[in-house]
Amino acid sequence: MIKKLIPKRVLNTYRQVKKNHGVNIYKQHGKLVKNHVQKVSVVIPNYNYEKLIVERIDSIIRQTYPIYEIIVLDDCSKDNSVAVIKNKLKTIQHIKTKLIVNDKNSGSVFKQWQKGFEEAKGDYVWIAEADDSANCHFLETAMRGFEDKDVILSYTESMRIDLNNKIIQNSCRDWMEGVSSTRWNKSYIVDGKDEIINCLSICNTIPNVSAVVWKKQDYHDIFKEAQKFKISGDWYIYYHALQNGKIAYHKKSLNYFRKHNQSASTVVKVEMELKELLWIQKDIRDHYVLPSNIIHKQSYRYGTIIQKVDEKVKKEVEPFIAKKIAWIIPAPIKGSGGIRTMIQNANALVKKGYECDIYIEEDYINDSMSMKRRIENYYGECLADVYVGIEFRKQYDLAFCTYSILTADYLNFMDVPRKAYFIQDFEPWFEPMGGLYLQMEKSYKYHFYGISIGKWLTYKLSNEFDMSMNYFDFCADLNIYHKLDGVEKEDAVCFIYQPEKARRCSNLGIDALRLVKKLRPEIKIYLYGSDQAWKDNLEVENLNIISLAECNKLYNKCKVGLCISASNPSRIPFEMMAAGLPVVDLYRENNLYDVPDGGVLLADSTPEAIATAIIKIYDDEKLQKKMSTIGESYMKNHPIEKGFEQFYQFVEDVLNDKIKPNNKIKSLYKTEKITPSDEVLNVSNIVRAIPVAISHHSKMIRQMVRIKKKIEREVKELVRKVFGL
Repeated sequence: MIKKLIPKRVLNTYRQVKKNHGVNIYKQHGKLVKNHVQKVSVVIPNYNYEKLIVERIDSIIRQTYPIYEIIVLDDCSKDNSVAVIKNKLKTIQHIKTKLIVNDKNSGSVFKQWQKGFEEAKGDYVWIAEADDSANCHFLETAMRGFEDKDVILSYTESMRIDLNNKIIQNSCRDWMEGVSSTRWNKSYIVDGKDEIINCLSICNTIPNVSAVVWKKQDYHDIFKEAQKFKISGDWYIYYHALQNGKIAYHKKSLNYFRKHNQSASTVVKVEMELKELLWIQKDIRDHYVLPSNIIHKQSYRYGTIIQKVDEKVKKEVEPFIAKKIAWIIPAPIKGSGGIRTMIQNANALVKKGYECDIYIEEDYINDSMSMKRRIENYYGECLADVYVGIEFRKQYDLAFCTYSILTADYLNFMDVPRKAYFIQDFEPWFEPMGGLYLQMEKSYKYHFYGISIGKWLTYKLSNEFDMSMNYFDFCADLNIYHKLDGVEKEDAVCFIYQPEKARRCSNLGIDALRLVKKLRPEIKIYLYGSDQAWKDNLEVENLNIISLAECNKLYNKCKVGLCISASNPSRIPFEMMAAGLPVVDLYRENNLYDVPDGGVLLADSTPEAIATAIIKIYDDEKLQKKMSTIGESYMKNHPIEKGFEQFYQFVEDVLNDKIKPNNKIKSLYKTEKITPSDEVLNVSNIVRAIPVAISHHSKMIRQMVRIKKKIEREVKELVRKVFGL
């Protein structure tokens, strides 16, 4: 009855304590390994462990894996350690032994590690600290990791014991809960960089050096640098050592990690620990790309410690703490270049060591995990964490709105110290003049810091809405968009056809291409960019949505690219130029500040003018080559990394309150706009508007159509009321 009343967890703990007879290395036995034995040097750093050193040496000589040599390093002990060690070493006949006693204390255990490696003659080194112990199968098990020739560190799980060899904890996995609750449940061999990114970037996940066997290499510089640390030097050594090799882990607790009664931590020690761990975390962020969730886990390590220091220390360490940035973005749409740009720039910040979270409005379909998968499926890599629902899960240093319908309105009332607007289009132009237009225009009046892609939006919003604006240039990923060798040019034009986006002016583009096809029937027309089926009688090849690599192939084989940008410029003309493709776009204010002379022809906003520009390039091979050369040359100075760096600098300036608005912007495009040629005007009747003839339907049919439309309206209203859509 009493047992039933006691919680199971408490009962299990009681049973473990009752059965805890501790570890006894002298009762452990195993067969000696004889085949494929490597030379292992055991280094024992000792300082004042006369009561434990004999057991430590015994735990080594009782290993089932043969020991090549034992090197004991005494760091000027004040107790009777040296005499005890000498007496013990005299009893060892079958293993080489050496005792090195320092005249004065080295002041750093890592100096002793360094000396041990310099003295060791074996191919592998086991640093066996004098106060720890080991199961007789430890070395045999750890050495199995080196069966993979790329492994440079092999370690086992550690059991924590007290001074009387009583078991405190069967493993150290509880220490690593903030890193992973599953990673150390099974043995593994992984690349060292994987271990650094997923584990050592957060904290020292190898809690005891006695559990580690090292492949003998030159670690001199690493050990020397580690001597600058008072607490975290072993952590520093592990992640630097693993930059060029693999690590092996075995899940059995074969190392006995002895924990001493710790005196209360001093304020100085806590401050030192905080500074060292933050320095190491930042150093890893500076050299490795950590996903945002890993950067967030870094806070688990310093979160409790930082609460123990005063405000002066907090301010001192602030530059070493990763800044947190939130993004509020619209629901992802397949093929959306704008959302791809948001994801790419969030990724760029994560790669710089920022913690980025993306928030997407509730869609009643996806949860946070499935939404992130959707983003990755549409746009590739996403290093930021993704959350469904506009409710911030953390305190952020900076937050971005990205779309003029609601995201800015949400952010305006959120408690964030710095608010910014990531602007890619003058979005009020997406709507007719009315309430929604004015609501979208209002989003530019919240006095957020503005960052736009391209110069024109910075020019427009700073002048018309008095926004504090900066920009980053239109750039292209030159690893994707570039000239290809051996691609034969076709008599072809490609057009980014997206009828679902009004600003892409699909009808205007198709009418222009209809005129081109009439006058140059040999031209092949490629459409791409949308999953919508092609139902027109114009002869085209509709590629629908294609990959970025396929876009580059398309640009390489066409003679002219058509991209209509009725609001902000699209990134597509710049990607076309990077691939050496001459481009036709509209001569409107939005294109004059970012499009370079020579690589693009800007035409008046009519089908006839656009067709004239296309034919002008198509008919003139010299012009094609000239535009191709100019466009490619311009884009070589605009790799995507340049845009990321400009954006990163904006974020840094905002966070450091050093932002300076950029108002010195002038028009870049100087060429006269292309107007319709007589040749095109002569056939322009093929794109004229034709009035709809009167339909001779009966009154009954007209009444049925009215009823149908009324039902559709009422169903939509019902759905809106029920689901709040």
